[in-house]
Amino acid sequence: MIDSFRENGLNALPIYTQIKASRVELLLTSIFHNLNKRLVSSQHIDTDKSISLLLAFLLGAYDKQQSGRLSIFSIKIALATVCAGKLVDKLRYMFSQISDSNGHMEHDRFADLLQEALALTTAVFEAPTFGFTEAAVAQCFPKDAKVTLNHFLDVFMSDPCPPCIMWLPLLHRMASVEHVYHPVVCDACQVRSFTGFRYKCQRCANYQLCQNCFWRGRTSHSHSNEHEMKEYSSYKSPTRQLAHSIQKSLQCVPSGQAKPQAKIVPMQYDRPVKPLELTNIVPATPTTLRRHQSERAPSWPSSPVLLPGQIAVNGHLDDEHKLIARYSAKLSGRAEYPLGSARVYGADRPTDERSLIAQLEEENTEMVREMARLENQFITEDGQLTGLRERKSQLEEKMFVMQQRRRDLMMQLEGLMAQLNAPGSRPTNLSTVSLSQIPESLSRVRETD
Repeated sequence: MIDSFRENGLNALPIYTQIKASRVELLLTSIFHNLNKRLVSSQHIDTDKSISLLLAFLLGAYDKQQSGRLSIFSIKIALATVCAGKLVDKLRYMFSQISDSNGHMEHDRFADLLQEALALTTAVFEAPTFGFTEAAVAQCFPKDAKVTLNHFLDVFMSDPCPPCIMWLPLLHRMASVEHVYHPVVCDACQVRSFTGFRYKCQRCANYQLCQNCFWRGRTSHSHSNEHEMKEYSSYKSPTRQLAHSIQKSLQCVPSGQAKPQAKIVPMQYDRPVKPLELTNIVPATPTTLRRHQSERAPSWPSSPVLLPGQIAVNGHLDDEHKLIARYSAKLSGRAEYPLGSARVYGADRPTDERSLIAQLEEENTEMVREMARLENQFITEDGQLTGLRERKSQLEEKMFVMQQRRRDLMMQLEGLMAQLNAPGSRPTNLSTVSLSQIPESLSRVRETD
């Protein structure tokens, strides 16, 4: 972003200079073309469409008079706000635009900065909540206060930050979790996995919502929108959570029998505030780099300063091992422990964690086997049920054939009865005619009788 400002010669102009929309379009063109150079070909963006959309948004937000001109200060603040990057780097760049040569903030320029930043929220119809007022300026800093870079960063990076600018950290948090994957089921919309924020109820057991359901107020079961929810921007598997909780439980405080050590209180110095350097943001030239390397000298001691009565510690790792060894001695009922046991116990900690993880994996394998056994049992019962259904179908078919044969026999029997009852038939020939017309099945029955 800063390189594009330099390429278009905007750094040499006063910040309140008005430039034409055509020059703003050239600036946006260089920005998006430089962005495409850093991306692979499959991720290239449509530069023409992006330039036209962003230019129209900037003109709608800042060119209220429709003059076709924008100030350089408005362009810098707007692009620094909406571009990708760390929030602290953006705030440092903004402070460089409103600070004097002594490294102190100019309050008039800060009011202009706040007005330009809140013009972006006004452009998206958030003026009732995040509109610019004089009271918004007073919410951030007192009128006569000397504000340095560290003070400026502390105010805007604090939690909570000033109400008028609280949308800016939220915007960066949303951008950072845009592609964070959560392999859990949303209890409202029942989607199996989602990206973005994850919200977990502090009252309902294992009740989780995706960001779309939480923002729209969707609930299910006994959950209510009045319940307290906790926001998560990452996901940890249950195994990692268990290992983390065990590790935290091992890092406990020492027993009461141990002699308390004096706390190390870091001394605070009133260091002079130097003018703001943008070497970490703006790329420096080789000449500037050589000059800074020759002038660089340590002005403050790197080792910690101890007050009288303080005890220096060799290292954080050794101190942690001593605490763990002391806690194990307390659990075993011993008041003292050998000096060499700390490192041994510290070396056994990964073994204990690995054994716990192995035990969990073994239980998981056993559960998988049980599920496979139940599935095989279900398949066997399903096969038996299928065989019974096939046998039932065969019996039904055989019954249908027998019923059809019975109907045929009844019709033949009715025909014979009609011949017997016919008038004019002779008795001598009756038996002969009747026996010749008896079906084969009935004749067999007659012979059996």
